[in-house]
Amino acid sequence: MTNSTAPRGALAPPSPQRSQAVEAWLAAAHPLPSAVHGEWDSDARLALLPLGKLFDAVRIPEHLIHAIAEASSPAIVSNWLGWIFNGRPVIHDPQGRRYYALVPPGTAKDWRAPAASCLGDGTYLGVPRTDLTVLEEAASVSYWAVPLTRPGWLCRTSDVQTFVMAAGCLTDEDDSEAES
Repeated sequence: MTNSTAPRGALAPPSPQRSQAVEAWLAAAHPLPSAVHGEWDSDARLALLPLGKLFDAVRIPEHLIHAIAEASSPAIVSNWLGWIFNGRPVIHDPQGRRYYALVPPGTAKDWRAPAASCLGDGTYLGVPRTDLTVLEEAASVSYWAVPLTRPGWLCRTSDVQTFVMAAGCLTDEDDSEAES
């Protein structure tokens, strides 16, 4: 089914049922899924989820993404990340100045890209409510730069690793040129 009012090639927003399925899937990462919904309903609108069961997360420094995207506008960067990672989920933590690409569980064990770290078992990630998809300037809370649109729809490890390796090399070159 297509959304006839959307521009050609645009994605329609997720349906409420799809959002509920995504929320249920995310909550299942936690030993007490009902606690996740309580955390999302709190003022923080963020739930701490353990990594390693349903997904791991590659923590990418904000400056790396902004340098490669040649942009810092949240809307432009979100669109760019959606394109780079084929619409797969990325969380932005503006306070920590980091992006988190969600990748399959177990990725952290074999991660070898020095420009970003991959977090897995034994680590918790602050995951925003599924409806937080734009930066709220006043609150500066984490949001989905690229929303998770269906359960298990994670970034491909090879895509994220290739991006991080290339970005690390390119920004190293920029740093060395600036020092000369």
